[in-house]
Amino acid sequence: MNRIEKLSAETSELFRELDLAIEQFQNQTGIHCKFGCGKCCLKPDIEAAVLEFIPFALQVYREASGTRWLEKISSGGSICVILDEQQPGQGHCSQYLYRGMICRLFGYSARRNKYEKKELVTCQIIKTELSEQYNRASDGINSALEVPMITDYYARLKSIDPDLGSRFMPVNAAIKSAIELVETFMAYSQQEQ
Repeated sequence: MNRIEKLSAETSELFRELDLAIEQFQNQTGIHCKFGCGKCCLKPDIEAAVLEFIPFALQVYREASGTRWLEKISSGGSICVILDEQQPGQGHCSQYLYRGMICRLFGYSARRNKYEKKELVTCQIIKTELSEQYNRASDGINSALEVPMITDYYARLKSIDPDLGSRFMPVNAAIKSAIELVETFMAYSQQEQ
């Protein structure tokens, strides 16, 4: 297993663990995204670490679709390039398996406020349309209810690779950097063989 494959595997494993923790939190609280919403995905100022998209970039490399994705990024705006607003269903992610960490955490995680109290990080839609579940979960996370903590998962991401796990940039720039890194690494690896 080369360095890129190792980074991808470790990041994917972290994402699997996070997805399980989120599923448990959802099952215990009843908090979930509104079907077909995806409103949070359309924010133009989402940032991500390059490492979050190494698994996606490795898949893109294996599919030999890097040029297509890089062209899409170059011609696109500030909205995440892997979104497909026409896609039916919950959210609009065309690469749901490979979505970034913030895409997984938002809605189902917490941070500590200045008083060291846990606060859910979620959208206004969940706060208002699922207010009963939201209020119960908000109370529960400061007693016995387990909730994924944003800082813990980003610390774990950074521990996989301190540079790539802490190099944050606009989401499309992070995706582009990940694709370029994977393609460059794999090209040099093949030349050495």
